[in-house]
Amino acid sequence: MWANYDYSTFPLVYVKFNQYIKDEEDFNNFLKRWTFLYHDKKDFTFIFNTVEVSAPNISYCFKMRTFIKKLKKFPHQYLQKSIIIVSNTYIRYLLNLIFLFQKPVAPVYI
Repeated sequence: MWANYDYSTFPLVYVKFNQYIKDEEDFNNFLKRWTFLYHDKKDFTFIFNTVEVSAPNISYCFKMRTFIKKLKKFPHQYLQKSIIIVSNTYIRYLLNLIFLFQKPVAPVYI
């Protein structure tokens, strides 16, 4: 799995990413688990750890942009903020690219 979710400190949701996205299904599972949090109808905060992520295909940026756009259509935003731990300049570039084309649903701290 590319993204490992830890709910043990909810409402803080810790997401640790592995080095590679195995395939499209792997990425989609990351998005499905994110969406699942909205079904609980409880506010939460993400802490994303991207330290181990290598260079994902830029196409995932556009998929992420589309996903954020869909999230914005939800009647309530349960995501209160996101903290993204980044140690790679390419990953930071991709994040900035995503947020350039689609503003986040909640404050983001990189």
